[in-house]
Amino acid sequence: MRISSIECGRVVPILAVMTIHLSPFSNPFDPALWDDTPYPLVGAIINQLCRFAVPLFFLCAGYFLQPALAAGHPLTVALRYCRPLLGLWLVWSLLYLLVPFNPLAAVSEGYLPAMAGQWQMQLGDHLNVWWVGGMIHLWFLPALMVAVLILGLCQQAGLPRLVLLLGALLYGLALLGGSYGPLLLGGEWALLTRNGPFFSLLFVALGAELRLRAWQPDTRRCTLLMVAGMGLYALEGAGLLHFAAVPLNRHDFLLGSLPWALGLFGLLLANPAWGRGSWLERQAPKVLGLYCLHMMLVVWLMIFGPQGKLVWWELLKVPALLALTLLGYRLLATNRFSGWLLRAR
Repeated sequence: MRISSIECGRVVPILAVMTIHLSPFSNPFDPALWDDTPYPLVGAIINQLCRFAVPLFFLCAGYFLQPALAAGHPLTVALRYCRPLLGLWLVWSLLYLLVPFNPLAAVSEGYLPAMAGQWQMQLGDHLNVWWVGGMIHLWFLPALMVAVLILGLCQQAGLPRLVLLLGALLYGLALLGGSYGPLLLGGEWALLTRNGPFFSLLFVALGAELRLRAWQPDTRRCTLLMVAGMGLYALEGAGLLHFAAVPLNRHDFLLGSLPWALGLFGLLLANPAWGRGSWLERQAPKVLGLYCLHMMLVVWLMIFGPQGKLVWWELLKVPALLALTLLGYRLLATNRFSGWLLRAR
C-alpha cells in the first residue's frame, strides 16, 4: 500500500538526517571555530528540529509491517523482513571499513597507515560497535531489525501488548542512560542507548498498534499533538541545558519525541494526497539506499569541502550533499551488483 503523504514523509526525514550528519555551523576538525558567534545556537536548533526523522521511520516500519505479521507466522515474517536488512548492514559496514575517508592520504602515505586512524575511530568503541557496524549511521539498521524481531516474537507468543510494555521500559532506560543521565545519575552510560532496541522498539510497536487498531487520525488533533510534542521537547532540552549543562545538540530523542512523531505521522495519514505526483514522492523508493550511501559523502565534504568560517558554505552544504548523494545513487544503480547495495531485496 502506497500513501503519497507517507512516501513524501519518508524522503523529508532523509534530508533531516543529512542535515544532522553535516551539522551546519559546527566543525568536527575545529570545534571552537564558531564559538565567538551566535551560529552554534542556530546549528543546535537546526539539529534538534531534525530529530523527528528517525522516530517517523520506526513508526512507518511498524505500521506497514503489521498486516503481514497478522496474516501469517509473525516470527517468520519478521525474519524474512530482517534478512535483506542484515545483508545490507554487513555489506555497507565492510565498504565503510575498506574505503578510505581520505583517498589522497591513502595514496601518499600508503593504504594501511592512512586507514589506521580511521579504523580506530570506527572500531575503537568495543562496547557499542556491535550495535553500529562499520559507520556510525548504520546503527539504524540493527536497531530496526532487533525491534521487528521482538515485535514478531511477542505476536508469535500471543502477547501483542507485551511489546508496548517492553518498548516503554527500554525507552525509559534509554532516557535515563542518555540525555537524562547527567541530571539523574551524574553522567551517561557507556552503552549508547540510541542503539539496539532501547530507542526503536517503542516506536515500531506503536506503529504496529496503530495499524492493528485501524487508527483514523484527525488533522487538527494531530497538529496539536505534534506542536505539543515539539513544545515538550524544547522544554526538556532547555531544562537539561540549564540544570545539567547537557548541550542542546546532544539529544537524539526525549519524552517529547513521542507526541511529536505520533502527531506528525497522524497528520500524514490524515492527508494521504499530500505530495501526490511530486518530485519527493518519486524519490521514496531510493530512501534506504540514500541513507546507506550518504555518510561517505558527508565525510568527503568535511575533508575536501571549503574550510573555515564560511556562512555561505554552511547554508549550501546540505543541498550539495543531497545532489551528490542522488548522483552517487544513480551511478550505483547503473549495474546489477552495485544496484543491490541500494535496496533491501
